[in-house]
Amino acid sequence: MNEDNKEINQTPITESTAASWLPKIDREHASRWLKLAGLFAAGAAGSLTLLVGAASFPLSGLLVRPKMKRVAQLKSHRLREFIKYAGIEYEDVQMPSFDGTQLHGWWFESGKDAATVIVIHGVRKNRTDVLRAALALHHAGFNALVFDGRGHGNSEGYYVTYGFNERRDVESVIDWLANHKAIDKTRIGLVGESMGAAIALQVAAANDWIGCVWADSPFASLRRISHEFIQSATRLPNVVLHPVMWTARQWANYRGSFDIEAIEPVALAPQIKCPVYLVHGTGDELIAVRHSQEIYEALTIEKELWIVDGVRHAKAARHAKHDYRERLLKFFKTKLAKSE
Repeated sequence: MNEDNKEINQTPITESTAASWLPKIDREHASRWLKLAGLFAAGAAGSLTLLVGAASFPLSGLLVRPKMKRVAQLKSHRLREFIKYAGIEYEDVQMPSFDGTQLHGWWFESGKDAATVIVIHGVRKNRTDVLRAALALHHAGFNALVFDGRGHGNSEGYYVTYGFNERRDVESVIDWLANHKAIDKTRIGLVGESMGAAIALQVAAANDWIGCVWADSPFASLRRISHEFIQSATRLPNVVLHPVMWTARQWANYRGSFDIEAIEPVALAPQIKCPVYLVHGTGDELIAVRHSQEIYEALTIEKELWIVDGVRHAKAARHAKHDYRERLLKFFKTKLAKSE
């Protein structure tokens, strides 16, 4: 290497030295281009900051305050009339949660000696969405409860926290049933669908007296599934998506007063002490089947995974009606059988 090259290699790169390496362009012209490039980079960074700020707040709303569905079904008197016409007795109940939030539901009682199953709906839904499972269980001799989660249906509450508060809601509901309906707390099962399935798993992880859990289409991680959903919906490149989602999560945490990072059913799975039956469709467009597969692998107790070919999100009960009902009832009859 000659001395000139050594001098160039050891010289700090500045605006003037960069211009000197361009012999066909005068120094003033090159300097102007470098300044323009710097302004462009700053502008791009500013635009990205504006994009992050503009997109993150409404995205946080999609997480903690999503638009509700099936409200018309809940308000309809026809559904209540149909249940009574079918000869099924039920009671409208109102139950206070741990923080005073009033939760509304329907109680189907089969008897003081019957086991009890609580059915938990998914996000944006309400008790009517999981009524089919509750009626099947009641018909089979179980006490059954369906209720609107906080921020859903007729229940109080504003923000949805995917288990952070909802886990304690379910625990409060169980305590209310024990005090007001004299249920046997040693024979309680949970059915959950989508978000409800993730909540049921979190309840079981925190309470080793839960008898068993039927989890239909749960997510393994709230942080991961929210990222996957937004990525699929927007097709944004990761360089944009990552800062947008990070900021959206911080807004969601602040607005909902919870921690998205803590909602990890797959991380809690080893703490579950009761049998778990997982159901997931291969055609699930919202929560990929791998979420249930990961939870299944993480469970250390009695477990089963039923993968239903081609079925979309939480639709197995409709597309495999007879098989679904038989598996559901057999599971609870076996796991909640009264000990001699």
